[in-house]
This record gives sequence, C-alpha cells and structure tokens, in this order.
Amino acid sequence: MSFKPVNINLFKIQLPLSALLSISHRVSGIMIFFMVLPVSAFILNIIAENEAAFISFFEMYNSSTFLRTFVLFNILIFEYHVIAGIRHMLMDFHLIAETLTASNTSAKITMVLFLITALLTTLWVI
Repeated sequence: MSFKPVNINLFKIQLPLSALLSISHRVSGIMIFFMVLPVSAFILNIIAENEAAFISFFEMYNSSTFLRTFVLFNILIFEYHVIAGIRHMLMDFHLIAETLTASNTSAKITMVLFLITALLTTLWVI
C-alpha cells in the first residue's frame, strides 16, 4: 500500500484565475456583510439626522484621508462583488461555457472590468 504525498500548504498550490475569483467573491460577500453594510448604515444614520450633521460629516470626510480611503475601500469591495456576481450568474444561466478556457477568459474580463471601474471610482471618490 503506497501513500501519495499530500501538500496542504495553500501557498504552494497554483489555483486557476477563475478559482481565485470565486474564492475572493465569497470573501468579499463576507466583508460586505460584516463591514460594508454596518458602516453604510452608520453613515446613513449620521447624515440623515439633520442638515448640520450632514454638513459636519462631509467636512470630516473632506478633511480625513483615512475616512475617504475607508469609504473608497468599501465601495470597491461592493463593486467587485457585483461584477463577480454577474459573472457567476452568467455561468449559472449557461451563457458562459463550462470549460476551463471560457472560465479563465471570463475571469480575465471580470478582472479588467473591475480594474476599470476601480480606477474610475478612485478618481471620483478621492
């Protein structure tokens, strides 16, 4: 009885781009649930109180690089999740073939679309 060597080191396993996108889509969903939604609800709660709170929040937003970066990061997480989610839905509806080539091509298109929207969002937010 021979035993095959098992490599459990996840940093040495070479996953295809489509697998990395799928994993990062799940991670972004978790981040949305635990970070983006609570922060967005908190910010909306602050700015919906009255006009003075709205103005003071945006004065703080304009003066704080950390706050702008944090808001940008939350927007980018949501953008990525939406773009990758559309890719997954197209695959679920069999509009993208279930081959490794088609999967890698759609993953590359997803990354390019995300990078373009990330650049445009960064220019808009900051």
